Amino acid sequence: MKTPAESCRVDVRSVAITGLTTMAWYAVPDAVGPRWARALVKAGVLAGGLGLGLAVTTEGRSALDGMREMRGGLRDLRDTGADDAAADDAVDRGERDDNALAADLDLADADTLPHPVVAGAAAAGVLAVVVTVAVAGERWAYRRGERWRARGLRLPHTRVGLILGTLAAAATALDPSAARPDGPEGRPAA
Repeated sequence: MKTPAESCRVDVRSVAITGLTTMAWYAVPDAVGPRWARALVKAGVLAGGLGLGLAVTTEGRSALDGMREMRGGLRDLRDTGADDAAADDAVDRGERDDNALAADLDLADADTLPHPVVAGAAAAGVLAVVVTVAVAGERWAYRRGERWRARGLRLPHTRVGLILGTLAAAATALDPSAARPDGPEGRPAA
């Protein structure tokens, strides 16, 4: 009997797209001069990488399917809400339960949810840390490329991109969520 690690293999398309998108992102300063133009090109690189990832990887198609299901669920919830609103017109509106949304979302125990202020503060804190680390990493990569340029190396930012793209591809290959079951298109092998 195969273990889960043996029955899964890496989605090569996901690894390749991650590595190439990362490499292209960091190589942009070698190809594009003005800062505003680099921002536009980097936006295009990011959009292209995300688009390819959603279109051709198993993980991307799964994400698209999940978004479609969520959109359908929200439509159903909205339609149910419209029906509830019509029923509320017949009944006194003050009698409606304060946790009607929690009930509509089938949350078993709405009292276990954190206070919205606490949840918002935690999310803001996590976002601040992520942005700070990302900006510091971007600055480090750009400065490394500029130091290599000052030493006279050709295509210094592309070299940084190759290193970081290789690391990103390796991290994607090692990530268990990037693995897919054996067989074509993520279907279990027969």
